[in-house]
Amino acid sequence: MKEHRRYNIGILIGGVHTYFPKEHILGIAEAAEELDANVCFFLGTQTKDFFEDMLGGTHKNSFDYQFNTIHDYSLIGGLDGLIINYGTLGLQLKNESAERFALKFNSIPTVFLTEIVHEPNCHSLICDNKQGIRLVMAHLIEEHHCSNILFVSGPAQNTDAKERKAAYFEMMERYHLPVSDKMIAQGDYSEFVDRQVDQLLDDNPNAEAIVFANDEMAFAGYRVCEKRGLKVGKDILITGFDDCERASGMDPALTTVVQDGVLMGRMAVYDLIYKLDGKDALSRRVPVSLCIRESCGCQEKNGKTPNTPLNFVDQIHKLNRTITNMKLELINFQRKSWFIPSLARNLNDCMDDEHAFLLEAMENMRELRTKCTYLFLLDEPVVYRKDDKWKCPENLRLAAYYKKEEVDAFHLYDRLPVSKEGGICQLMEDGERHQFMIFLLFSGERQYGLLACDIQQEEFPFFYVISLQIGLSLRYLEISKAEAARRREMTKDLEMIRERNRILGIMSANDELTGLLNLRGFTEEAKKFCHEEQGQRTYLICGDLDHLKEINDNWGHPAGNFALRSVAEILRGCIRSDDVLARVGGDEFLILLKCTEKGYQETFRKRVKDACTYFNQKSDKPFLVEISLGIAEFCSGPQTDIQQVIATADQFLYEAKKHRRKSMRRP
Repeated sequence: MKEHRRYNIGILIGGVHTYFPKEHILGIAEAAEELDANVCFFLGTQTKDFFEDMLGGTHKNSFDYQFNTIHDYSLIGGLDGLIINYGTLGLQLKNESAERFALKFNSIPTVFLTEIVHEPNCHSLICDNKQGIRLVMAHLIEEHHCSNILFVSGPAQNTDAKERKAAYFEMMERYHLPVSDKMIAQGDYSEFVDRQVDQLLDDNPNAEAIVFANDEMAFAGYRVCEKRGLKVGKDILITGFDDCERASGMDPALTTVVQDGVLMGRMAVYDLIYKLDGKDALSRRVPVSLCIRESCGCQEKNGKTPNTPLNFVDQIHKLNRTITNMKLELINFQRKSWFIPSLARNLNDCMDDEHAFLLEAMENMRELRTKCTYLFLLDEPVVYRKDDKWKCPENLRLAAYYKKEEVDAFHLYDRLPVSKEGGICQLMEDGERHQFMIFLLFSGERQYGLLACDIQQEEFPFFYVISLQIGLSLRYLEISKAEAARRREMTKDLEMIRERNRILGIMSANDELTGLLNLRGFTEEAKKFCHEEQGQRTYLICGDLDHLKEINDNWGHPAGNFALRSVAEILRGCIRSDDVLARVGGDEFLILLKCTEKGYQETFRKRVKDACTYFNQKSDKPFLVEISLGIAEFCSGPQTDIQQVIATADQFLYEAKKHRRKSMRRP
């Protein structure tokens, strides 16, 4: 026997928007508080039927299949025991048997609700479904002499539904009543089976009664009959199963099978704690009874004479209480309805900062006055498609929390991992008793983690919507992060392109051998000067290395390249820093001499000749470096034709070449 302490109990339950699972949750919560146990509800639900009924059409991408995964996260919960309402999970787990499902959790004691499971370390609690339907059918047949009785079944894989359907066939056979496939409709335990009921009545116009496998679907039967002008309890008889809170308030009140969902939830907790304390607990069925009301054609059997003043007063008080509660719920809903767009706005304001996003989410949880809230995130979102095989991620981490008025969030590499040994519960242990509702955070096909809120069960619907909004905001955050990374990469690429363009620009505007401007670079600089310095006397000089071919032929191209680089250095030494010098051909050079002195041509020729003489005196090469020049004077302006000026200077160069040496060899 393990040392007694506060146990951590996990509850896997789906369909929590419907009546009976809510009753189970209520009973579990009550018993957990009595026995001082922590509880973690791993909540699944579905929205597809609701949206299709309210909005019309077919919504194929509801992504309700994501809830197929919520129960697997309990494996890293650090739980002592589990209560599994497989009947509701089966709404999603259509291809998995209860026994195979139970094997996932056979390492810890488990109680199955609404399902019979024969596996080690677990036992079952299930209501007496067949007896309930037998009571209903016997009453309709024996008391009301019905023979044409229709049946609306629950989900095909649900054990409760299968047993109730089997009991219907059993009773029809026992009383030798005809039955066909068209007398049975396939429902899903939700209230949104109007189309199935319509089809059932179309196929059976002479129907006397409809037996619904639960109360929720029976309410749809009321709606359909009212639209068809059929009065329930007179034109057609209707029965349900569960005795939910609305059943007695229907007009007429619904005849139904009574099973105590709250009691069943309480029994599950007590049985599990019993097992955790090292004692034996046995599987069992919970008895049911028939509550006869007006929907089957009877007067309500409650021990009082119908229509007495006392009964009337009781009904008035009950109605007033119902109206008051509805008003309070409406006021509360209106107040909270403003919170969702506010939450979306606040989170959207933090899309450029994940840490601020997490802090803002927890600040909003504090505003809602949750006892505490924990946000668990995966290192990377998991893409889970409907037909994929699910594998529970192992990289779940605590990303942010709110507790005892303290709000904190962690950067990615500082987040605490959730291990199978420690689990979710260990991260949340603080000496207090907790009741956590665990919500799946997802958006479309992408799954992000879990939201754990310590709240009361009646707060679930509102926090379910909040979890959907946080999941959607996490998707926006992911997109924003990806976009920011893309922008950073684009900025980096742009900077690289700019640098490469700069280099290419230099390369395209400069001569590789001498480092001087090339013809393109020279032309651009000349045009810029003419545009900016209008009316200035300017000289354009064409220079030519004498006898480059002779140098290449006799001493090789390296010698020729040396001579060209020497010319570049000589000319660079003869001009000022703001003049423009370029190599524009094999042995041709251009100079834009920004000089206002009239007749400067001969002065510049002498300067270049003296520079060549000085160079040759110092050089040990077997050849001389000499330069012929052609100089054209012009007045700069926007309309200056640079190419024409170059052509003029080149003509003067041609005349100068007639007077150069015949050979560049040294004497």
